Amino acid sequence: MMCNNVAINQSVCYKSLAMLRIITCTKEGELKEPPVEKLPELLTHKDSLVWADLYNPTDRETKILTDVFKFHLLAVEDCLATVPNPKIDDYGEYLYMVIHGINAETLKRDELETHDLDIFLGKNYLVTFHKGYFRSIESVMERCKKNCSLMQKDPEFLMHKIIDALVDNYLPIIDDLGEKVDELEKEIFAKPNQKVLNKLFTLKKDILYLRRIIHPQREILRTISGGEHKQVCFECSLHFKDVYDHLFMISELIESYRDAISGAMEAYLSVVSNRLNEVMKVLTVIATILMPLTLITGIFGMNFDHMPFLKSPYGFSATMILMGLIALVMLWLFKRKGWW
Repeated sequence: MMCNNVAINQSVCYKSLAMLRIITCTKEGELKEPPVEKLPELLTHKDSLVWADLYNPTDRETKILTDVFKFHLLAVEDCLATVPNPKIDDYGEYLYMVIHGINAETLKRDELETHDLDIFLGKNYLVTFHKGYFRSIESVMERCKKNCSLMQKDPEFLMHKIIDALVDNYLPIIDDLGEKVDELEKEIFAKPNQKVLNKLFTLKKDILYLRRIIHPQREILRTISGGEHKQVCFECSLHFKDVYDHLFMISELIESYRDAISGAMEAYLSVVSNRLNEVMKVLTVIATILMPLTLITGIFGMNFDHMPFLKSPYGFSATMILMGLIALVMLWLFKRKGWW
């Protein structure tokens, strides 16, 4: 199936598609896109690289994982299911790994979500399986079609290009999170309210979610770059070290943002508490001043026939002056002690 105006919005276009794309490169440097029927024959050519990309595949297309590539049933089950955390399994003849990329569609709704990319790395093939749109897959696929030399190396080099592009797509998101943390810190001291608190909780949720994804993903790249898997040659492991460094930097930034958010929440509670204390201080001063005034009005409000100044024409004025003097003296005392 083809979709018009793919360049305008590929993620929307591909969302409803089920695709199985196979590309390979001949010794002469010619890129081909053979049909799925040719796949068993292509896998017998040990000197050529085959890349099979399955995007929202049908049940019939999914069967090539077991019927053609002969992958282990446990790996295929993980591939068909949604794996919440990145992982890597070594099956001897091939590597199976699950890594997560940023879902570009959710960013338009100001949300943060990742989806998993399943990768099978063999001696002369690379299989990618995903149910969501991956910008890294599409960009590397286009590069391969324009420059066949990417397909003339070992499959781990092709996998490196995909993972490198996937990690690079994290960087704008991390920068955006840093800007949001800075803005929230300013809002906390300017106008702390429930809206700011909701933003804090949302941002903290996103940061913890990314942390849960990035940390195991970093460990996967550490094992690959450390030469712990024979499927990745030494030269390619050096390239993976560079990707590991980028992911390690992202991981450290996430940790710093997590600490900043925790500090911001403490600052929010402190600012709100201080403002509440200021309000309570004012109310306490007012209540304390009203106490003697209420006592005076209560005494002169008693129903007795014989009371001082009760019949005096100046009684009310004298009482009001006395109450005013008491209030002023108390305000002066409070001000002198620094209570308000």
